[in-house]
Amino acid sequence: MTNTTTDRRRNIENIYPLAPLQEGILFHSLIAPDKAGVYMPQMAYHLTGPIDAARLRDAWEHVLARHSALRSAIHWEERDEPFQVVYRQLPLPWQELDWQGRDPEAELQRQFQKNRETPFDLRRPPLMRLQLARVTADRHILILCHHHIILDGWSQARMLQDVMAYYHGATHLRPPQPYVEYIRWLKRQDRDAAIGFWRDYLAEVPGPSLAFGGPGEAPEFLRSEWAFPPALAQEVSRFCADQGITLNTLLQAVLGLIVAERLGRNDITFGSATAGRPTSLPGAAEMVGLFINALPVRLKITPQDRIADWLRGLQRQQADTIQHEHVALRDVQAGHGTLFDCLLVVENYPLSLDTDGHEIALDRVEFDEWTHFPLTLLVAPEQAGMKLILRYDRTVLSDEDLATFTDRFKALIGRIMAAPDGPVDALIGGLQTAQPAAKPAPATTRAPATETEKRLAAIWADLLKRPAPAATDNFFALGGHSLMAARMISQLRRELELELTVRAMLERPVLAEFAAYLDALQIDHTVEATPDDDTVAMEF
Repeated sequence: MTNTTTDRRRNIENIYPLAPLQEGILFHSLIAPDKAGVYMPQMAYHLTGPIDAARLRDAWEHVLARHSALRSAIHWEERDEPFQVVYRQLPLPWQELDWQGRDPEAELQRQFQKNRETPFDLRRPPLMRLQLARVTADRHILILCHHHIILDGWSQARMLQDVMAYYHGATHLRPPQPYVEYIRWLKRQDRDAAIGFWRDYLAEVPGPSLAFGGPGEAPEFLRSEWAFPPALAQEVSRFCADQGITLNTLLQAVLGLIVAERLGRNDITFGSATAGRPTSLPGAAEMVGLFINALPVRLKITPQDRIADWLRGLQRQQADTIQHEHVALRDVQAGHGTLFDCLLVVENYPLSLDTDGHEIALDRVEFDEWTHFPLTLLVAPEQAGMKLILRYDRTVLSDEDLATFTDRFKALIGRIMAAPDGPVDALIGGLQTAQPAAKPAPATTRAPATETEKRLAAIWADLLKRPAPAATDNFFALGGHSLMAARMISQLRRELELELTVRAMLERPVLAEFAAYLDALQIDHTVEATPDDDTVAMEF
């Protein structure tokens, strides 16, 4: 064993499984590695006051050592289930930039783009990078770029508070709970009961609610913003307080109404990000890692209900899901296919700093983040109110479509607040009662016949831990999931020396169809062999 391998093993602090959303993000990172910037959030903190760059860097060094999630690498090929490896010590990725005399906004957008075009290798931590740009003597922009698989927004805010505490001289902060405690908490939960809850929640749902046509083949992600006028932001806050609902509930209702209107149905689903920090886990609010999840919200429109009562009913329904929000989306959607193609994210974490007695202040924060969904709505707090950020795939939604969506979003907020005692039917009318989707007729089965079919059947049997499947079997119907598909593709790349993508398998989940695709690739002599894999060898 080489010294390098020995040193790497000694530097390992812990190894444990992934959380549910980590698995989902891993899958989407593997299926489309060429989608620049997907699941690579960036935060630009605009700071005023004289900053000592060396002292700020030292503060970040302390934070890197303090929070284990920041020192994690992700692996998925070496074992049946993906896992993360936490290292004891890692170098801090730090860069200082000089933007004096330049347009800081233009420079920031260029840096955002440069970061998006420089993806992380999930096996090589740390999965974050920091850039401190000097704008003037007392103005700086601190950019935090990381892979979403290790951090959520609440964690970003917690980290910044720790950084400022160290910067201002703190030496002994109370040790946080490590992220592994959340993974242990997950293992203690009754998974079968949670999946049963979601099965009942989605019972007789009338098929997927793909209001925007699903993701594009070659997406072109763009961003649009709309700042709530201060008076409107205050009116929204008052309305929510008067009606006893949260901002999240109001926005869910608005998005759900638009999806229902587009589909002509009164029973739809869309995605919503959940906080995922369990109250039964001590110290969860102070922990750094990925806790959020993306889960379906089911919205039923009952035309004669009073709008205010309907909103409160939606809020009660969502409250019932909280104790079950730790379940992986792939388990929730099992048997339904992809249920939604738009996601709502309401950022409710603190974005302020304790500036009492300190010379540094946080003026504002800019977000830059892309998901795989054709449309992601992010509502972020601002000092003067709130902002709606729309991230969309232009190959699915045109600029005109997005303008229509935004106008409808604004109009529905106004109509709901103007007449909470009116009927729900007054918001949008003419929806049809949706019928459950018809079940396809069972397919005729046959045994694997070709050499490729037999080889593929053996791989499936090993992955799924079951007898060899039929040539007509569907990988996902047999219990396979996205990460199993990723491992299968990695194995076939090595064995067949072919350039394969996970998407190719997802589009051909029937064994015979995928085997035929593999045969066609092997016949085509113009296909180049896959370059050597740069996987980091793991020896335990």
